[in-house]
Amino acid sequence: MNKLSDFRYTMDSCNHCGQCKWILPHKMHGWDFAEICPIYQRYGFDACSGQGLLNNAKEVLNGTVSYGDGLEHLLYTCTACGACDINCKSVRDMDVLDTIYALRADCAEKGALPEPVKKKGDAVINTHNIYGLPHEERSSWLPSDCGETPDADTVLFLGCAASYQHKEIALAAISILQKGKVPFRLLREEEWCCGSYLWRTGQTDAAKELVHRNIELLRSQGVKTIITACGECFGSFRNGYPRFEELPCKVRHISEVAAELIADGKLQLHPVSLNGPVTYHDPCMLGRQSEEYVPWDGEIKPYGLLDPPKVWLRGEHGVYDAPRAVLKAIPELELLEMTRNNEESFCCGAMAIDEDFRTWTGAERRREAEQCGALALVTACPFCLDALDAKEKSGLPCYDLSVLLASALEGGEA
Repeated sequence: MNKLSDFRYTMDSCNHCGQCKWILPHKMHGWDFAEICPIYQRYGFDACSGQGLLNNAKEVLNGTVSYGDGLEHLLYTCTACGACDINCKSVRDMDVLDTIYALRADCAEKGALPEPVKKKGDAVINTHNIYGLPHEERSSWLPSDCGETPDADTVLFLGCAASYQHKEIALAAISILQKGKVPFRLLREEEWCCGSYLWRTGQTDAAKELVHRNIELLRSQGVKTIITACGECFGSFRNGYPRFEELPCKVRHISEVAAELIADGKLQLHPVSLNGPVTYHDPCMLGRQSEEYVPWDGEIKPYGLLDPPKVWLRGEHGVYDAPRAVLKAIPELELLEMTRNNEESFCCGAMAIDEDFRTWTGAERRREAEQCGALALVTACPFCLDALDAKEKSGLPCYDLSVLLASALEGGEA
């Protein structure tokens, strides 16, 4: 992980063009749903944007602004969704998101973490899950026979959310692999949190220890492939782990595996009971933040020339096609698209510390889904599911992709 001073060039180079706040013009369908930064759309101040956070980072680096006057609350109200970074790179190559991560690391190092962030980080450290629940509950509920192949070199990594809060997602992923006759095994009690929350909130030392522990476990067990049904875990393994150590195995999302099984005729799907068309919400960590991070340690020369050249992540190669292929394969299911999709997806708001802001962001995304004509939302991340699923308020149901697919395999109700 880089230090704040490593990104001075990005801070100095921002020309306040505003592209970090809007989706690309050729993707706009009008004024509504044209904004891409959740905090900017909600609050309307420049400080609440990628540009504003770069400005604040520069002031912190120069010693003219310090934590304690609300900067830390702004910093963690931002969801670190990466939309500002992707859209900035359509104008010029700069490290907006990595600067935000570095500012968070600086905030943590100086002991200014907001209490909710520190509390959840401590839960990961002490109980190996983000909820602070007993570790033994992570796998004690699993059936003794999940159809595992004991010597399989593929592991289904369930993640905290599917292990504690959304067990139906874990069971659905297991069912998909069973029916597709994919050899796999579970880590069960040896599985710990992927560590996404730690490194994304700047708790770098703790993240480094957890990443090292998980990598050593995977290496010692000869794991060659990880499959996860959680967008957050997927993005963490792909985009977070290389910031600390090289991951010794491939990472795949369950939607990628399922799409291949369907294409090969290994999964037979049936209609599911839905009220009408659905739309798919791209999770940030499965989409624009799922590209494999390539560490760079070089020199920035005049005019921004990088020596050696750097691999820039533009969000174009996230997992977008596979979830849609799965949905299109379900008989009688109609898939519609929201204006903000793929790398331009609007964040669900799940990772913000401000409860009112999280509620507003989820409602805004549901409004966009309704405007495109959908009568249900589908996503592939349990955190997005929590943020978007507010049936009692909007009447718009939200489904997890794995659960929906498992229902289609059974021919039952979603």
